[in-house]
Amino acid sequence: MTLRAVAVATPKTVIKNIFNMVYEVQHEPWRSTYIALQSALTYFFLMPLWALSSIPRIVRPRPSWSAQKTFLLSYARHWSVVGPVVERVGQITKVPDHRAISDAPSVKSVWLEPTPRLLVGDVARWAEQADVRPISIPGYWYDKDGCDTPIGAPPEEGEKVVLYFHGSAFIVLSAHPHTMTGPCVPAVLRHSPAKRGLAVEYRLTGPASYANPFPAALIDCIAGYHYLIDVVGFAPENIILLGDSAGCNLALALARYIVDNIAELSTRMKLPPTPPSYSMVLLSPWCDLGTSHETPGSSALTFWYDYLADLRTGLMGAARRAYTHQLPPNAPEINPYISPASLHPGCHASFKGFPRTFIDVGTAERFLDMSHTLAQKMKRDLGDANVVYREAQDAVHCYMYLPFEAEEAAKSMKALEAFLE
Repeated sequence: MTLRAVAVATPKTVIKNIFNMVYEVQHEPWRSTYIALQSALTYFFLMPLWALSSIPRIVRPRPSWSAQKTFLLSYARHWSVVGPVVERVGQITKVPDHRAISDAPSVKSVWLEPTPRLLVGDVARWAEQADVRPISIPGYWYDKDGCDTPIGAPPEEGEKVVLYFHGSAFIVLSAHPHTMTGPCVPAVLRHSPAKRGLAVEYRLTGPASYANPFPAALIDCIAGYHYLIDVVGFAPENIILLGDSAGCNLALALARYIVDNIAELSTRMKLPPTPPSYSMVLLSPWCDLGTSHETPGSSALTFWYDYLADLRTGLMGAARRAYTHQLPPNAPEINPYISPASLHPGCHASFKGFPRTFIDVGTAERFLDMSHTLAQKMKRDLGDANVVYREAQDAVHCYMYLPFEAEEAAKSMKALEAFLE
């Protein structure tokens, strides 16, 4: 290679070439070839290595972790939906999205109609700037064990209902019952006075295409809220907002939208002139998309053993950029709709008028510090009695989905049951 050839290989060119290589891996036949090679590497080399390194207790990330848990988390870090393999090839299994209803046996689905008349305030302005419009999206009904309520049936007197927003970094997974996040609503229903729940199939943003940026997903969540109140007939105080991971971010944003615009919304919906008294459940909340919790020694930077990927790089970093790219550059640091738990001095997030809230987080997950900050901020504005903050000892992100965390999950659900009584 000549010196001239080296000279033209600028950093910009190198980055472009790397991007093109990743893009090619997401197309056939390279995609299948890469997955096959990664599978072989995992089975014949990485799994034996993970198994051997899990045996000595002294080298396990947490002394309380079993060898099995340590091994399985090593596997999860490599193959998770925001892990390095998926980063290269895209989602390995196809999941439903907002463009169509995926029918399956026992699945109860409904189209949630767009609600342009409910788009007001700052969110309406941000939507205009991002060229985001309300659209029809799917919603999926879940029933409590032993119940079979018809789709959209009017509520009984005083009946509670769960409104669920799924997680996975705004870029992957689905509200559909037959996907990875499907067990969340049934688990909460078993420990809730509600006998049914609605999951919103909000628009996902594209980590490469930057499609459907903020506030697209929030607008879809507003449509789900409107459907439960103005179409089905639930009273606002009987709605339980439920989110996990990025879904918590949306639940918090919806609660803020209601508080910020209650005067105008009350004239357009069946809402009281003051914020309704209802409940919110946040499981492993991603509540700071900025960098204020990425400090030396923080959980975000040092808890590498959580299966959740590094927040600064890979798909997690791409998700942050894609979700907020139509907002000013400092929005992830100071916008309370994006980062309500931000420690940035320019973030003035008030929680006055918010619902009573249950926050659950694992002490071994990257979101631990920001969840603690969120709880402290909410207690400041709502009072200790209206905020329940719980930490699951040595548990990782969204641990309630993991079979080896069944004991901690049971404790969490028992605490949640007491909160929702």
